Amino acid sequence: MKRIITFLFLGALLLAPRATLAEEPSRVTPIKYPAFTLCSVPVGKDGKVNALVMTPDEPLPGNPWVLSSFQDVRNPAVANMVRTQLELVRRGFHVVGAAPGVVLGALDPNAVWDTVYEVMTTKQNLSKHVALMGLSREGLNAVRWTAANPGKVSAIYLDHAVCDFKSWPGGKLGIGPGSTNDWATLQKVYGFKDEAEALAFKENPVDLAPKLVADNVAIIYVAGEKDNYVPYSENGAPMQRQFEKLGGNFELIMSAGVDHHPHGLSDPRPVVDFIQKHSR
Repeated sequence: MKRIITFLFLGALLLAPRATLAEEPSRVTPIKYPAFTLCSVPVGKDGKVNALVMTPDEPLPGNPWVLSSFQDVRNPAVANMVRTQLELVRRGFHVVGAAPGVVLGALDPNAVWDTVYEVMTTKQNLSKHVALMGLSREGLNAVRWTAANPGKVSAIYLDHAVCDFKSWPGGKLGIGPGSTNDWATLQKVYGFKDEAEALAFKENPVDLAPKLVADNVAIIYVAGEKDNYVPYSENGAPMQRQFEKLGGNFELIMSAGVDHHPHGLSDPRPVVDFIQKHSR
């Protein structure tokens, strides 16, 4: 496959299994499905980067929307995330998929999410407040983009998400084993001169919690009770303590007996209820 199929595609396939979708997002033309239309919208320079958009048949007032990254839906571990996407669009949310140009929350020189936000809120007339979804390592992207863009995000759904890269991929906090290769990649894309500089970094999501609380950003975090890969105690828990100390809105759903996979909830309604409640 030339490019990872997004879970937006899978959602469409679940509703219309006999439909044929192009694997390359730039080739997707509007396709009608029950409850929504799927199309691609050029957002990058020269139209070379596209966002995939699920437009509900009956949008909620104000056109609220949710932005997330691409996922490899060949992995059954993300099936519950598809259910979440479908429940959102059924309730009237626009659902937009766009992959940041740089992984692990580093500064994106191509400003993909910045451009997506600009196009969606101006040319597509969507709400000025977006909700974000951050799955696993994508928690770094979601929280760091939110902190850098005050006034633009209403809520963040974090799922088994990294909130401190010293935990993952660093493996430096005592429980999570980390990832040697991803730790080396992170130091490179952030431009750290050595590991000591990475460990001294003060703009991890856990450090940025006060900015999110001040901006009235609500967080719902789905964690796995037995997740030792991205342990809640090293990631979501420090965020939760900060939010509660500062009077912010943080809701935890702990999945009993669950490891890092599968992601999401088999019944996504609690997550969608939270996003809808905090839409602006």
